Amino acid sequence: MKKYLIVTAHPDDAEITMGGTIKKLTSEGHKVMTIIASIPTNNVEVRKSEAIRSADYLDMEVKFLDTSYPCTVEDYTMIGLITQLDKIIEDFQPDAIFTHSIDDSHQDHRIISQAVQACFRKYMCDVYNFEQTNQSNLINSNRFIPDLYIDISEHFESKLNALRMHASQLAGYMVHYVSDIKKLAEWRGYQYGTKYAETFKTVFKKELL
Repeated sequence: MKKYLIVTAHPDDAEITMGGTIKKLTSEGHKVMTIIASIPTNNVEVRKSEAIRSADYLDMEVKFLDTSYPCTVEDYTMIGLITQLDKIIEDFQPDAIFTHSIDDSHQDHRIISQAVQACFRKYMCDVYNFEQTNQSNLINSNRFIPDLYIDISEHFESKLNALRMHASQLAGYMVHYVSDIKKLAEWRGYQYGTKYAETFKTVFKKELL
């Protein structure tokens, strides 16, 4: 059994970016934990409940980083964020960490990515960035170039089911998320020769040392 840590800015980021991979890993007997840094809305209990329900469905553990929600990622100091993540990583001892890309168009995602990379100084393991569907739906805002493809064809419906459990987020300007995620998974699957795929970019690979 291996242990995988996912560090995200918001409650639905893990499902959006790698819900199929999560289900694949947990179905193979691996342990997955997701860290959620912020809940930047007033319906905190709704967002927490949705995140817990989705995590249970995917058979992963979820941990909320802050107890004073609502908050945004910008409410943290960088050193405070790094200190909390250091402790979680030390306790969990992951074989690999997944987090946002440093080139993501969302400022919250970039901050989380920077904090995770700073944690290398104390704990070294494999680290990957995941691909995020952009809220504005602008293709030029996605500069993600993957080097790892995961076939999620068997688990794609589980990904969508988990995402739909974040019902409060699937309205308004984000109503296109489910269809966008399907299109992205089909496109990456086409590149990889499968029906659906999720992609990642290697930040650090320990075995290459």
